[in-house]
Amino acid sequence: MERYETNYDDFTLRDVNLDEQSGSLSPFTFLCITLILSMMGLLFAYSASYDYAIRMGQAHYYFLLEMVLYGMLALVSGIVLYFTPLEKLEKISLGVFPLSVVFLVLAAILKIVGYDASAFVPFPFFRVSDFVIFSTVLFIASAFPRIRKRERRGWIYLFVASSAVLIIVSMAILGQYTYAILYFLILLILFNAGGIERKYTFTFALFLLTFVILVVLSSKDQTLMIFSRLMPSSDMGPESRIVFDCISAIAEGGIFGKGIGRGLYKLGIIPDIHLDYVFASFAEEVGFVGIMLIFCVFSLFMFLGLRAAARACRQGLDFIRIAALGYTYLIILKALLSILVTIGIFPSSGICFPFFSANGPEYFLTILECSLLYRFIHITGRGYERRRG
Repeated sequence: MERYETNYDDFTLRDVNLDEQSGSLSPFTFLCITLILSMMGLLFAYSASYDYAIRMGQAHYYFLLEMVLYGMLALVSGIVLYFTPLEKLEKISLGVFPLSVVFLVLAAILKIVGYDASAFVPFPFFRVSDFVIFSTVLFIASAFPRIRKRERRGWIYLFVASSAVLIIVSMAILGQYTYAILYFLILLILFNAGGIERKYTFTFALFLLTFVILVVLSSKDQTLMIFSRLMPSSDMGPESRIVFDCISAIAEGGIFGKGIGRGLYKLGIIPDIHLDYVFASFAEEVGFVGIMLIFCVFSLFMFLGLRAAARACRQGLDFIRIAALGYTYLIILKALLSILVTIGIFPSSGICFPFFSANGPEYFLTILECSLLYRFIHITGRGYERRRG
């Protein structure tokens, strides 16, 4: 005899089968985690950006207001995506991905010929890179399960791999080496989740990594910049000075930090601290305790996302499985790479810390990704949607 019990499903009271639908509170838990990260992000983004906004001649809340507006837009977009049938979402992703690649390649070509690409491309470079990665996750989640049983699926895999090479080379041309690394890692995860044999994934990874290294090292300026970041003690140029100041800010945070809003390195000492180096400002103000707290929150975020992917695998929902896996790792890897940039392991190229960087478009995409993850967690946690649509 099946056991039923009254339980809460976010905002509605429903009767559920606990044996089949265990973990029904996962959507609400994920919603709380996302809300905590969003509120903390707005708070520390304002703390890191108000001085820069004043020096720009803007109101001290300029970047905070931008993030709030983009967040509201993302919330509306997320609601629309929540009620969009999965089949239609898959079809949309098949068209959005090529469009995003065209914009990225156009930006790279314009930079090669010496034009200001911002006059032709509707987004700054790193916004296009963000959108390319966002659309790639949906594209692979939609395309790979469809072609898994086709006899000539190798040609489609070759097309995706060729597009990946073009994307990473374009990012390298634009100087976005950290984004290229992020895209490379996400591709490996998605290829493995999409069913491509590991030997082919490994071969592609070696080829792509070798190709990117050759492209990067072909430019003397790019080579000097990278080695300056990888070995900051070798000189005290501008890049090394930024790394030294970031590490000093983190060290001065101590155990409990200086207090929210009381950091000093955001007052013109570290350039773009509200974007690429916001982790340094955060660590200075909250210290080791705050860092451990945010790590725990992100760990719970990752756990819920990966559990949704595992449940989707058991339920045969391949699109949800791959997309949930991709967006979970995308947010976590972006946060990790942002920290590594801050301490000088990787060269800075405009990558932001999710939720915390004072960047409206970045905040928009992060909230949008969380909206999709919420839907995936809700579907797999309740178990009521066994088919797409």
